Amino acid sequence: MTHNSRIKALVEKIVKHKRLYYAGRPQISDASYDQLEHELRKLDPDHPVLSYIGSAAAGSNRKVAHEHHMLSLDKTYELDELIRWAKGEALLATVKVDGVALSLVFEHDSLALAKTRGNGRIGEDVTARLRWIESLGRLAKSGFGRLEVRGELFCDKKAFVRLAKEMELLGLERPSSPRNVVAGILGRKHHFELARHFRFFAFDLLSSESEWDYETEKFSALAELGFELPEHALIREPSHLDDYIGKVKKSLPDSDIGIDGIVFTYERIALHRKLGSTAHHPRFKLSFKWAGKTAVVEVKSIQWLTSRLGIVTPVAIITPATLSGATITHVSLHNAAHIAAHNLKPGDEIEVVRSGEVIPKFLRVASAGPGSSALPESCPTCEHRLSFDGVRLLCPNKGQCPAQQLRGILNWIKRVGIDSLSEKRLSSMISAGLVETIPDLYRLTVKDLIALPLIQEKMATKLVDNIARSKKAALVNFLSGLGIAGLGLQMWATLIASYPSLEQIRGLDLAEIEEISGFGNKMADQVVAGLSFQSDLIDELLALGFAPKVSKAVSSPQLRFAGMSFVITGQLSRSRAEIERLIVACGGSVAASISKKTTALITNNPASTSSKAKKARALGIAIWSEDKLF
Repeated sequence: MTHNSRIKALVEKIVKHKRLYYAGRPQISDASYDQLEHELRKLDPDHPVLSYIGSAAAGSNRKVAHEHHMLSLDKTYELDELIRWAKGEALLATVKVDGVALSLVFEHDSLALAKTRGNGRIGEDVTARLRWIESLGRLAKSGFGRLEVRGELFCDKKAFVRLAKEMELLGLERPSSPRNVVAGILGRKHHFELARHFRFFAFDLLSSESEWDYETEKFSALAELGFELPEHALIREPSHLDDYIGKVKKSLPDSDIGIDGIVFTYERIALHRKLGSTAHHPRFKLSFKWAGKTAVVEVKSIQWLTSRLGIVTPVAIITPATLSGATITHVSLHNAAHIAAHNLKPGDEIEVVRSGEVIPKFLRVASAGPGSSALPESCPTCEHRLSFDGVRLLCPNKGQCPAQQLRGILNWIKRVGIDSLSEKRLSSMISAGLVETIPDLYRLTVKDLIALPLIQEKMATKLVDNIARSKKAALVNFLSGLGIAGLGLQMWATLIASYPSLEQIRGLDLAEIEEISGFGNKMADQVVAGLSFQSDLIDELLALGFAPKVSKAVSSPQLRFAGMSFVITGQLSRSRAEIERLIVACGGSVAASISKKTTALITNNPASTSSKAKKARALGIAIWSEDKLF
């Protein structure tokens, strides 16, 4: 194919898929579409199709011009490129919601006009649809003549389940995804009332009556006006970017909101004015997205697994596919609401994506098989009747469910660092009736363990010693090991920085916890309720000889290794597990291999010729001794 013919083919594909996307009927993934634009940009960087923004929504809504162009966003998939773009400036990070961009114009505190982005210069009037969303009718704060609020209209997963059922009852076509149903209903000529299921996140405010110096001030103003805001955070140091991105990625499976990236904006608004915009995007914003290879696979069966918190989650067993260098045979289907919303079942062909080390993710149903989805009525492990909270299936049998017991004890083993005690060995102890609860581990004897298959006296002695050693676990690991929902090492470390003893923490009330930075009402309630629920377990562990202490690093409000990643090689004076626990307690992380993200390689042999040491030198990664680490 000639140079010009390839450009022509790319332009046709880009225009086709852009129209399908904004009509709510995408046929390819975002990453696949971005590859088309990337190739065209290399062949013809000034081609006008690269400046096209959005597309007209379906329907007969009247055209309305934007007073200020609604531009698209430039994007990157590379952390290094994001760091270079940031130039050391403070950034406001907001999750990028997978919805439809809108402009809302308010006059005398009431909604006067709602517009789609359209082509960036001219949108479509969708005011009649938006009036069905009660929260958008009037500003919470009065006294404004005219102002414009921009944001994203979306359908969360709970609402999508309700909306899909309502549309079926009305005899309408079942929606394929939360994002597509928003675009579809905005373009409908009838059933405007279905828009009441949608939510709106505000992310920009245009007003001639106000000036701000910082982006965070603008967000505060939006909150005072009564708008919902996307999850956001102020990032002051480049070293914290990777940590924040990882946190958002980790939250994706449990989020009720479709998130397809993160938008970073310079905090200083003076920079916005200085940098300005291109015809396509503002130079002071950048969208970070996680690239991924996709494949269409067949769902062979769906398994339901019970977690340590009693959440019963579906996993699809699929025809094998190779993505990002790994063979994929299982894909998470998130939760029961997700199964119902997409009518997922064996025989469906689904598109899945995997990016680097990220868990494979369901994208869409490519071709639906016959029949309807079905949810289990009882726990797959203990057969107790399940409850449904609107999104997830829950097993309420907390004290007796074997799956919850096993995974709760495994979480404890991992957090307090009991070496050599694998899931397989723990399962054999549970099957033999030796272990039912965490305290049972500390009553095991060498004689008990020798009676188990494949455990000789040497290993039995080692296990008993390792279990006893864990009684010296740091307080942050002790608390994290209790498995209280929503509270990980970082949150416990933050709490300990203000109240550095177990006795103090157990005596806290809601008001005292809410005063700590990072703890809202919900998180404070999880702490109080969780510690109350685990009170008997804590007392039993203390009676068994536990005396959890606070490391000096954790007693400081500043987590010294926050955002840092370490790799360990060679023999050290302390066990590797103990050093890993201390690094994590100080806010850092420990990886198995060297990468550009590594802060330092820990080794007591500065002349080491291990593969990790060679790679660290090649990449210019610092090499620290054990003494330097401490």
